Amino acid sequence: MKQKRLWALCLMSVVWLCSCVTTTQGPFEQKKDLEKAEKIYIQLGYGYFENGQLLKAKEKLSEALAINSKSAGAHMGLARVYEQEQEYSLAESHFQKAIQYGGATEAHFQYAVYLYNRARFEDSLAQYNEVLKDTLYERRAQVFYYQAIALTRLQSFDEAITAYQKSLVLNTELAGSYLGLARLYNNDQSTDQAYQSYLGFIELVRARKANQNAASLWLGIPLAYVHGDMDLYASLALQLKSQYPQTDEYSQYLSWQAEL
Repeated sequence: MKQKRLWALCLMSVVWLCSCVTTTQGPFEQKKDLEKAEKIYIQLGYGYFENGQLLKAKEKLSEALAINSKSAGAHMGLARVYEQEQEYSLAESHFQKAIQYGGATEAHFQYAVYLYNRARFEDSLAQYNEVLKDTLYERRAQVFYYQAIALTRLQSFDEAITAYQKSLVLNTELAGSYLGLARLYNNDQSTDQAYQSYLGFIELVRARKANQNAASLWLGIPLAYVHGDMDLYASLALQLKSQYPQTDEYSQYLSWQAEL
């Protein structure tokens, strides 16, 4: 009920602001009122988007564009909506306009994620590189992490390792980076480095800052065994057996164990 009242107040604010610009005012006051209305429409659009109300989101974001056709925030919002609706050509058009009209770092980041999800890994990397030019960007660690994933898909493994390492320099609690390094090192037969990277992940699990799944458990079992860490080995094997008995990872574990 409180949320509905809040939406009602927001909508009333939009109506009031839009009515204000029809009164006799100077150019400066009119511009300020329009800017406020634009921001409120964008906020409403994003709110509808987060609630899955895509049509209403498009309506509000389009109203923001009616006020300012170069609104980077409105174009970004529409890009996200059209991506959700699988209208990819429209989504891409609005992503590019968001960048063109000053969306800057965040627009490049969102566009990079979109391109990766479309399996356009090289294009995605180009956008991540644009993001990383901004050394003050608050999600810089995550950008290196996503960059590493894209590099891995392109089989640029050494570069991926470097990107994972940079992500952990900036944020030591990125569980995915520890697992990514462990997998890459393990695939390269660098089991010592793989084991150490996996232990970084285990520390986060023990601190309840990360969770195991079948894939991460199966990754750690042979690493723990090879390094004589039998307590960890037994713990991981028990979790895999009890929590994921129907998975491919557990079947692979049984086959591996039978060959020991």
